[in-house]
This record gives sequence, structure tokens and C-alpha cells, in this order.
Amino acid sequence: MLTRAANIWRTVRARSLDLLFTQECLACQTELPENHSGVALCVDCRAEIPPIAWPLCRRCAAAVPEYPGHVATCPRCEEHRLCFDATYSLGHYEGLLRELVLRMKTDRREQLAQVFSRMICERHGESLRQLAADAIMPIPMTPWHRLRRKTNPPEVIAAGVGRELGIPVFRRLLKRKHDLHPQRGLSSAGRFRNVRGGYHIRNGYKIAAPHILLVDDVLTTGATCSEVARILKRSGVARVTVLVVARTPNN
Repeated sequence: MLTRAANIWRTVRARSLDLLFTQECLACQTELPENHSGVALCVDCRAEIPPIAWPLCRRCAAAVPEYPGHVATCPRCEEHRLCFDATYSLGHYEGLLRELVLRMKTDRREQLAQVFSRMICERHGESLRQLAADAIMPIPMTPWHRLRRKTNPPEVIAAGVGRELGIPVFRRLLKRKHDLHPQRGLSSAGRFRNVRGGYHIRNGYKIAAPHILLVDDVLTTGATCSEVARILKRSGVARVTVLVVARTPNN
């Protein structure tokens, strides 16, 4: 779980960067007004990441046809039997959102991850509070990947959402296998096979949280989050809700 000192350090670092660098839109470099509420995107760029305004699968947040009086689940969820229960996404993985997510993966100042954390809380904060999750957990990186990239965006997002909602963050509960192959380029079925057994709960940890909010950057097939949810539920968790920055369309 993130300590109070770690949370304070992240806040101090973020505010220090605000003082050291001119406040510009992270997407188009337009100068921002002083009262931009901590989200370093201009009005025009924020408008390019609108709330999703059409029906979504209740489990994986994929677009589904609208049936009056019925909340649909997409065929892919039925086919793969995803182990998590619901998904919240800031938007679809396309356009400006896709560009910023790709930049976020190597943003060592972690500004974009902080921006997305704030936007998620603005857009879904009330719904997330009503979920009454017991803990927030980011999808982990291996120590080698963490050292190479100097950042783990899901961890930064989880910390920000946890602070806003007042929910503890478990950032060391999960461990990823070192020899887990990247998901990029694999088929849908290949992604599910690839992550099977790729995560486990660290020795010495016990789960006493029936509802976990699981944070990742992008949801494509849902294979990674489903595998982690499977491990968590096998260890006593009753419900897993996924929170991502972006959901890839038609996957």
C-alpha cells in the first residue's frame, strides 16, 4: 500500500514541476490560464477527448448496439468469459487520446499520467465513489521494465485516483513474471494464452478486500486484466472493476 510519505512526495513533486515549467497544454503547447484546475490540457484539446455518448458493454466497455430497457454484454465477453466485472474508461483509443497514451508510456515526468488521473476523477469520480471499492491496484511492471522506462503509468494513475477517492492503493501486492512476452502483435486468443500464469500475489500478502479497482492504461482484449482478476478472485476477492485511460474500439 502506498505510504502517506509517498503520496506527499508525489504531490510536492507535481507542484514543484508546475513552478519550474511554464504551464502549457501538453498536447498543443498553448499557454494555459492560471485557473486550469490542474489538468494541463487546453479547452480545445480536452474537447477532443469527449465522454463516450453511446451504449457500452457493462463488462468491458466496448461499444454495443442499443436495446431499450436492456444493458448489453458484447459477444467477446461471452466468448472469453472475462473474469473482471465492469470497466470504466476515459475514452476510445483513437485520435488525440491515443497519441497522449503512447506519450504517457515514456513520460518520465509523469505529467500525462497525472492529467489522466484528474480527468478520470472528474468524469467518473461520483460513479467510482458509489462503487465503494476497498482498494486500488495497478497492473505491475517487472523491476527491469520499471528501471528502463523510469515510470509505470498505471501506478501513477492509481495513486492519484486513490488520493481523490480516499481509497488505499496496493502497489506491491501483485508481481509479474520476468519472462512474460509482450502482448503486442498477438492474436486475441494468443493474448489470453500468453498471460496465463503470468501474474501472482506476492508471498506474505493476504487479501482482505472484497472489491478491487484494477488500473491499467489501455484495455484491448481484456486478457491481462482478466488474468489478474482471476488470480485475485482465486485469493478471495469477490469483485474486480477495471479502470483504464482508453478502450480500443472493436476488440
